[in-house]
Amino acid sequence: MDVINKNFVFSSVGDNTNFDSLWIGDNMNYDIYVIYYGNNDSIYNKYKSKVTFIEKRIGSKFQNFKYFYEKYIEVINKYDRFFILDDDILFHVEDINNMFNISRKYNLEICGPSFSKESKISMPITRHTPNILLSYTNFVEVNTPLFTRTALDKLMEKLDYSLIGWGIDFLYIICNGKEKKESYAIVHKIVCENPKDINKKEGKLELQKISNCDKRRQIWEEFAEKNKMPKRLPINVYKSIPL
Repeated sequence: MDVINKNFVFSSVGDNTNFDSLWIGDNMNYDIYVIYYGNNDSIYNKYKSKVTFIEKRIGSKFQNFKYFYEKYIEVINKYDRFFILDDDILFHVEDINNMFNISRKYNLEICGPSFSKESKISMPITRHTPNILLSYTNFVEVNTPLFTRTALDKLMEKLDYSLIGWGIDFLYIICNGKEKKESYAIVHKIVCENPKDINKKEGKLELQKISNCDKRRQIWEEFAEKNKMPKRLPINVYKSIPL
């Protein structure tokens, strides 16, 4: 695992993704690490020829990242920015490069790109707004968070293997200080597409292959209650920086 850059991109990938053609190209300022949860040796070997690291393991994205973080901490120690992406995000090399650059320039502890009008939008504040560089907020979608090492470590101290997506976007804000107003941001200068469920390959969610995925909200709420955390946060936009 030769480290070329200080930027780390991670995804948990299956058989129905185009990440290997979209996120990989000339002049990347990041290295790509993936955990493969599919069962096709041909696809596995295709990915292996393109990424810095690949290993097989069944699990959701953050379950597999926690596994990597704990098993390969010596690799984690070589990087200082971590972009943890869902494998179906339609994103291009130049935009991923720029996300890392903006994260550093504005000293953002956690940030994410905005989503195009064609995207599945869970929270309206993540929808792309023209003529804005970034908006400081207290929410970054769980499918596209970019962390500093310090922010990541604070999340990993609390992250439990039982959690499956739901609530983790609240957890990393809680772990890093929910009162902060210029530490987290949606970067509107950068736009990606979060495909709608109907447009996903095979017309089904890869998440449905993960054990207990249908209980993920309940699992989060029980975790939050056990750890005396709010189950959700009121979502705010504090200030925007124009282009």
